[in-house]
Amino acid sequence: MPLKTGGFTEQIQNSASRKGECKPVLIKETINQEQGLPMVHVASLAQMPDGIMAAVWYGGTAECQPDVKIYFSQQEEGAAWTAPCVIMTRECAARDLRRPVKALGNALLLANSDGSLRLLFVTIAMGKWSGSQLNSCLSKDGGLTWTPAERLTLSPFFNFSELVRNRAIAQQGGGWCVPIYQEFLGKFPELLWLGERKGELIYRKTRIAGGCSTFQPSLIPVSEEYAEVLLRDYTSARKIHFSSSYDGGSEWPFVTATELPNPDAGISGLRLSDGGLLVAFNDSTKDRSNLTLAIASKDRKTWRRIVALENEPSANFSYPFLMRSSDGLIHMAYTWKSKEIKMVSFNEAWIESREVQSTKP
Repeated sequence: MPLKTGGFTEQIQNSASRKGECKPVLIKETINQEQGLPMVHVASLAQMPDGIMAAVWYGGTAECQPDVKIYFSQQEEGAAWTAPCVIMTRECAARDLRRPVKALGNALLLANSDGSLRLLFVTIAMGKWSGSQLNSCLSKDGGLTWTPAERLTLSPFFNFSELVRNRAIAQQGGGWCVPIYQEFLGKFPELLWLGERKGELIYRKTRIAGGCSTFQPSLIPVSEEYAEVLLRDYTSARKIHFSSSYDGGSEWPFVTATELPNPDAGISGLRLSDGGLLVAFNDSTKDRSNLTLAIASKDRKTWRRIVALENEPSANFSYPFLMRSSDGLIHMAYTWKSKEIKMVSFNEAWIESREVQSTKP
């Protein structure tokens, strides 16, 4: 059976956490307590079928350096995050892939329905991000051990410049749609359609409109066939861009700039239970000192800022990652001053309370 490339499913669960139906909830915490590395960056979250939350990120002396490692932590309900543990190093990746690896980069977790965890992660063979490849390994014991890494062949250009960043979306009938992007001779937003057949990975990719000018897509499914995407800007416009697809993500006929600024920085979007579109972004055209939440109007033409979660001149708050857990809470992990991985968790009642405050004269 060929790999299906189209169709999404992302259920909004637990109506008790929706707007107006419970008290506002806001929880702030640090995932990598006292890790003490010079730099940590680019976190992603996933929830396993048993309810345990998991997180991955990379850390070391600086981006693209040989000592960068990928770290893993998990959290049972009501408990603290476990101490960060290393799940991938440059040396392990080079051994598994049987080829030189200069450094590691972005990582993404996929929580499969059978309880396994799939890790997608970036290796750099030469140079910086344009010399990267995308790889995968699997854990069947909650992240304790991992299968040897295997490389995904996605690009005709010596398989260079394929990276992952934002939340993956489960497909109807199994498999994943993973937002990825390319940085070779331009910036290109793409989708990776990933599945398994007889225990082996099967995959192919399609491209989103807006090549050379936008990248790092954040995919927001609305129905099995209709989806929206928010895109990081790589032009002088310095705006978040928007597109939509009516055929399960195969075609994206237009890309338009929104009114929201983007200082060439990562963004993340999520659909709310009333159909609204929530976005986490740096509210600036110049820097990453302000990390803000905003909500789009139903026609996606206007946006209303509801709260600045971080705002400190000359500081750096970046790469938000939004997801919803099975209890209905929305979680956002992000890089805090390059030193910590923070997480903010809130329900839609809290969003509603912030909306009310933001509209007061």
